[in-house]
Amino acid sequence: MFSKSLVRRVSACLLLGSPTLATPAPRPRPLASLQAATLERAREGAARKLARPECQRILDDFQDAAGRPLSAKLEAFDRSAPDYLRMIPFLDGSSERLCRSGRAEMFTVMGIPRVFVCPSFVEKQIRDPVTAESIVIHEMLHTLGLGENPPSSREITSRVNHRCQ
Repeated sequence: MFSKSLVRRVSACLLLGSPTLATPAPRPRPLASLQAATLERAREGAARKLARPECQRILDDFQDAAGRPLSAKLEAFDRSAPDYLRMIPFLDGSSERLCRSGRAEMFTVMGIPRVFVCPSFVEKQIRDPVTAESIVIHEMLHTLGLGENPPSSREITSRVNHRCQ
């Protein structure tokens, strides 16, 4: 039906023309030692807060896109909120656009249990550890499927501060 050379040319065009196939995405990198130590202090503070029943109510305050409370999503992992937070990988996000723009200290893709940490988080944690812990909990909520806009980032953090301080 088709000549072998035509099939090869079309295959090459498809392969080379597809940015996802032609240029693989960079692999996420682990945090450098200073970032890792800073993150661990904030994560442990956030985990202590999440161990309190009032703070855990944050998981019922928000739903995923299907309308399920985040507490139901957490149950699927068969872990407590503090243990779930401790299992999430926090990775170096310094090469990512959101970090380079200075618009975020951390970010994640909704529903994926992985968080990228921006270099600015180190300064935030040193200057304001309470806010850094709230940011960690905020991002954990996104890993469980919480979207944004609505609710706004400010609303999410405000609710975290209310429940978890």
